Amino acid sequence: MTFSLLQSPRFFCLLGCLGILTPSSMKAAEIDRSIKPNPGLAPAASFPEFKDLTLPNGLRIFIIQDDRRPMVTFRLIVKAGAALDNGKSGTASLVANLLNRGTSKRTAEAFAKEADFLNSRVEAVAGPDSISLIASALNKYTSPLLDLMSDAACYPSFTGDQLEKARKISLSGLEAQKQQPQALVSKLVAKVVYGNHPYGQIATPESVSAITQDDLVKYHGAYFQPKNATLAIVGDITPDQVMPLVEKAFGSWKNTDLADRVKIPLPEIKGRSVHLVDRPGSVQSNIVVCRPGPPRNTPDLPEVLVLNSTLGGGFSGRLFQNLRETHGWTYGAYSAFDPRKEAGSFEASAETRNEVTAPAVTEILKEIDRLCKEPAPEAELALQREYNIGNYLLSLEKSERTAQRVQDIDLYGLPKDFYKTYARRMGSVTPELMQATAQSHLDTANICIVVVGEAKEIKTALETFGPVTVYDTDLKVKK
Repeated sequence: MTFSLLQSPRFFCLLGCLGILTPSSMKAAEIDRSIKPNPGLAPAASFPEFKDLTLPNGLRIFIIQDDRRPMVTFRLIVKAGAALDNGKSGTASLVANLLNRGTSKRTAEAFAKEADFLNSRVEAVAGPDSISLIASALNKYTSPLLDLMSDAACYPSFTGDQLEKARKISLSGLEAQKQQPQALVSKLVAKVVYGNHPYGQIATPESVSAITQDDLVKYHGAYFQPKNATLAIVGDITPDQVMPLVEKAFGSWKNTDLADRVKIPLPEIKGRSVHLVDRPGSVQSNIVVCRPGPPRNTPDLPEVLVLNSTLGGGFSGRLFQNLRETHGWTYGAYSAFDPRKEAGSFEASAETRNEVTAPAVTEILKEIDRLCKEPAPEAELALQREYNIGNYLLSLEKSERTAQRVQDIDLYGLPKDFYKTYARRMGSVTPELMQATAQSHLDTANICIVVVGEAKEIKTALETFGPVTVYDTDLKVKK
């Protein structure tokens, strides 16, 4: 077979190098590159379609077909999490850690070998509102992977030796966190914002040491039930192919009576207060300005995300531009909303030198106030809208993220079309709408300022914001 130069891509490259322009390239040359093109409207329905099925035992199944790769991802969630530790903080985390470390059918070593043979990992993690068990593999391994997952979810053994190994790792981590300002400030924020609510209960060496094998068995028995769980499946597999395998793996999973959950009220934050962890020798301060935020099912979550990115979502956020670019006080300054099932939190954070701790707090409060009092310029807001929409569309490439979103609709009671309209709603945020959103969720008059740093260097300056409570690195109030 012959191949002429005119058929070669190199020929067209050569034409370009010699300046020989085709009519279409001449038209392109007339484009003014200094003018940014209009990105257009976000797609109206960018979230994939999914099947919603239920096994006879109540296990709800979500199937999202994706034939771009011969892979399949499974994500099982149980509606429990750390909020149901019931007085022994760290229980849910230990349960999750031990799900893949031995079952009634397999030892920890045998389980790991089978997962390795499938070139997969079956791993679990505990969040505030759920425990998730996740695994991915080639779709030809669907049946054995489901068998491993159901074994871990339904029949964990919680052996004493594995518990002690996991406990030792947990205790070591908790001890190390006393020397980590970021960990200390995060824990104190939870205590301050959520108070006696389960979201405010943090694991301690005392609570983890008190957890017994029986505690893990009881937790698992109380919450690991098919009617209290969902399974999301994303990959190159059809419902007809996968449902018989799911029923084989999970069909015999039994239900018992679910324990009633006691509702504990959240603390009401009035006025300004300062909470300072004294860390002698610190040459910088970790600052978090925080307050309660909206729950996960808040109707205006897409608008809240655009608001947050404008304030402190990254390099283009106002906090970053103010504290780093204008003042040079920090490497970065950010904000975040953490919406959960029953409540949420808002945080604006930065790390600064001791001598500029109080001025940095002042600037953070100023930027929050400005969003509440002034509509953002349209050009600034357009950048944030595009940023959020782009991030969302890119995230649809991740199977685990897609599975999570589908399950979130059920877990948090979201509208069925929530993600269908997600990008379009973020793209429709106006300056006036964002200002109204800020006024709904931000308030510098009723706020907590949490700082980790050396008390003798920064306490006096922080007293200008409100009464200061000082804690040690165990987060106990210092006398």
